[in-house]
Parts: sequence; structure tokens; C-alpha cells
Amino acid sequence: MPNEFLSTAIESALEAGHFLRRHFGTEIKIEEKFSYDLKIELDKLAQQKIIESILRDYPGHKVLGEEGTSGPPDAEVCWIVDPLDGTVNFTYGIPHFCISIAVQKQGKTVAGVIYDPIREELFTVSEPGLPKLNGKVIQSSPRAYLSEAVGVIGFSRTKETIAKATELFFNLVPKVRKIRFTGSAALDLAYVACGRLDFYIEQQIQLWDIAAGVLLVEKSGGKITTKPIVEGRTFCLKATNGVLNLDFITFD
Repeated sequence: MPNEFLSTAIESALEAGHFLRRHFGTEIKIEEKFSYDLKIELDKLAQQKIIESILRDYPGHKVLGEEGTSGPPDAEVCWIVDPLDGTVNFTYGIPHFCISIAVQKQGKTVAGVIYDPIREELFTVSEPGLPKLNGKVIQSSPRAYLSEAVGVIGFSRTKETIAKATELFFNLVPKVRKIRFTGSAALDLAYVACGRLDFYIEQQIQLWDIAAGVLLVEKSGGKITTKPIVEGRTFCLKATNGVLNLDFITFD
């Protein structure tokens, strides 16, 4: 049952979150450096804790994460895990990062958790059920006018996505109240779901970054538009509060 999955997802996210919080602000071992991102040892350690927790309860399930895959490849149920969404923020001491865990059954997301261990904010959602923040039901914002909207644009560091994001930025800036760049896709989606943000647009994003957040937004009254780049793995994504009209933004 999805609610059973949710209990394990919550337990796993809290455990990983407490682990990351203990290490936040300490000296971080960087394993790999890219021009646009970092890989740190704590990513792998946090994911391992999550995998152990999930497979202890559901040994026949698959776990797909940013740091690799575990479990039977043909399992009916797949857990989608980002053990640390916002790695650069974490490494630089910026307190804006989270753990994201989603559960998919036969390709459909049935439960999701996003946990911010610094603010101790736990976003949860299941199918059926209502999206919640620390146990209280949430909904997307009612703001319908672009002039009142605050949102986020995200992009990966490729020439194509930089060009598209730059064009989008200059298109939206005169129309909206504010544009933000936060560094955590999962939290961006959670913030759309609870009404703090009105939209979030990403030109190239991975499944583990968005799986839980997409269900949160949809169940909170928001609207999700996606375009696959790599089928089942990488997407262009547009999330809104459900009333804001961003139909003029496409992923052609």
C-alpha cells in the first residue's frame, strides 16, 4: 500500500537528513569536481543509508538513485532517490538542500517525501492522500497574475540549456515580480506545492530530482508539464500553481 511505502520513505529521509545535518558546516571531502557541479562522499553515504532502510523493509524492490541502482532490475516497485539535492549549496555552507524520495509502482508515482533537515520541514504525499508539510495539508498559491508571481529558473551547464535559460530569463523578468535561482530542484517543487513559489522551470533535470516533487505539485492543485529528453530519466519541466498562465513557455 502507498501509505506503507510513505512510512518507510519518511523514516529513510529523516535518518539521512539527520546524518547530513550533523556534517553540515564541517570540512567536506570532494570526490569529483566538474565545471558546474561537485560529487562528495556524503552523497554516497547518505544514499547507502536510504537504500539499507528501504531494502530492509522491501527486499524485492528496486532503488534508483543519483549514486547508482540497487535491487532487482525488473522489480514492479522502484524507489527514486536523491540523497542530497543541492550538493553545491551543502558544500559551500548554504543551508538550502534536501533529501528526495519517491516510490513508483509500474511507472506511476504513488508516494513521495522531500525533507529539508536544516529547517526540519518534511513534505509528504501519497496516492491516494493529500500533500502535507509537517502534517498540515498544503496547497499551491492562488496568484493568477504574472506581475505578482515569484518563481525559479533552473538549468544544467550545457551551451544549449544556458542559451535557453538565458532567453527565458530575459523573457520573464519584465513580466514577473521576481526570478530566483536556488540550487535545489526538489525544494523548488515543494515550494510551488505549498505556495511559496508560483512556478519553477528547468531545461534539463533528472528523474530523481523531481519524482517526489511532481506528485506534490499535482496533488496540491498545481500543474506539471514535462518533455522527455532521455526517456524515463531526463526531462524539461514546467511547474506552476495551476492558475498562472505560462502556456507561452514551450520546450520546442
